[in-house]
Amino acid sequence: MNRLTSVRFKIFRGNIFLLISNFENKLIFNKSCGNLGFKNIEKRSNEAFQILLNVGIQKLLNVDNKELFIKIEGAKKETLIQIYDQFINVLKSFNIKIFAIKIINKVSHNGCRKPYFRK
Repeated sequence: MNRLTSVRFKIFRGNIFLLISNFENKLIFNKSCGNLGFKNIEKRSNEAFQILLNVGIQKLLNVDNKELFIKIEGAKKETLIQIYDQFINVLKSFNIKIFAIKIINKVSHNGCRKPYFRK
């Protein structure tokens, strides 16, 4: 089980993060589109994601563990599926094994508590 490497994509409204860690949660690699020099709305572009993906794949090729646990978190389901498709296609070209994939669609609840009424 210590042969797994965890790859996490966190997609926020203004930025995309890529975190690579071993299975003991020791962080190996941490980058975002902002770290790569993109500003404002450019951080959410497809070009920024492709460059982030290329940097992450180069780091994954240097890691000894070749089995991946992939976790993708974000708010828009369409974006998550698009990122999933692009990442899986790149991994297939490098013959990297995938142990498991988890896609988390975070839907904001915007305060789900019942309103308080005074009598």
